[in-house]
Amino acid sequence: MKSDAVQKWWQTPLTKSVGLHLSLVLILFISSLSFWPKPTQIVISGEAGSSAASAPPPPPAPVEAVAIDKQVLEQRVAEIKKQQDDARKAEEQRIRDLERRAQQAERSRAAEEARLKRVAEEKRKADEAAQASRRAAAEAKQQQETEAAKAKAAEQQRIAREQERKKAEEAAKAAEAKRKAEQEALAKAQAERERKAREDRERAEQERMMQEQMSAEAEARRRARAQQAVTEVQRYTAMISDAIDRNLIKDESTMRGRTCRVNIRLATNGFVTSVNVISGERVVCDAAVRAVNRAGTLPMSPDPDVYNQLKDITLTVAPEFR
Repeated sequence: MKSDAVQKWWQTPLTKSVGLHLSLVLILFISSLSFWPKPTQIVISGEAGSSAASAPPPPPAPVEAVAIDKQVLEQRVAEIKKQQDDARKAEEQRIRDLERRAQQAERSRAAEEARLKRVAEEKRKADEAAQASRRAAAEAKQQQETEAAKAKAAEQQRIAREQERKKAEEAAKAAEAKRKAEQEALAKAQAERERKAREDRERAEQERMMQEQMSAEAEARRRARAQQAVTEVQRYTAMISDAIDRNLIKDESTMRGRTCRVNIRLATNGFVTSVNVISGERVVCDAAVRAVNRAGTLPMSPDPDVYNQLKDITLTVAPEFR
C-alpha cells in the first residue's frame, strides 16, 4: 500500500499545481534573460575626455527589475519547494496514517479473530456445560426415580415386615399355647418314661442275671469244646501227617536229616485245593508236594471249629528212616 502511495504522489492535484507554477517561473526567468541589454562600446580619440567618455554608463533600470524578479523567483521557488515539502510531508503523514490505520485494522482483525475464537471457546464451554447440566439433570432424575423406587420398595418391605411381625406375634402366641400343651404332655410322658424306665431297669437286671448265668454256662461249654477241639486238631493233624508220610517216596541217601515246610489248603471234606513250598531242601520238598497230590484228600473233622484251624495248615515234612 505504501509503495503504491509513493509511486503515485506525482499524480495528485497538489503536485500538478506546484509543477505548473514552477514551469511558469522558469519561463519568466528565461524571458528576462533574453531581454537583458548588452553593453555599448564607445571609441574616444582624445586623452582629456578619455576618462569621461570611456566611463560605462550607469546600469539601466531593467537591471534592478531583473534583480527584483530573481528575488521574487527565489521566493517563489522557496514557496514552491516549501509547498512540495509540505505536500511530501502531508503525503508521508497520509501514508503513515494509512499504515497506522492498516496496522490498527490488522490489530482489530486479530482482536476480532481472537474474540471470535474466545466466543467460540466460550460457546463450546457453554455447550459442554449445557450438556453436563443436561446429563446431571438426567442423572438427578434417574437418581430421583431410583430413590423413589427404593422408597416404594422400602415401604413395601415395611408393610411386609409389619405383616410378618403380626404373623410372628400370632405364631408366638400359638407356639406358647403349643409349648404349654407340649410341656404338660412332656411331663406326662416323662412320668410314663420314668415308670417304664424303672420297669426296664428291673427287667434288664433280670435279663442281665439270666445272661450272666447263660454266659457262664456257655463259657463252660466253650472251654470244654475248645479242649475237645484242641484234641481233635492235634489228632487230625497227626492223621494228615501220617497220610502224607504214607504217600512219601523216601530216599535215605538224599533225604536223611533234611526237611521241608509246606502249606496246604483243604476243603471241608479234606480235598487238597493247593500245596505250596515255604522252605526246605528241594529233594524233600518235591517229594512232599508229590505225596500231598498223590493223597488227593486228607483226613478232615466234620466239626467246623476243627476245620477252621485245619483248612490252612502248615506242616514240616521230615522223612524218617529206621
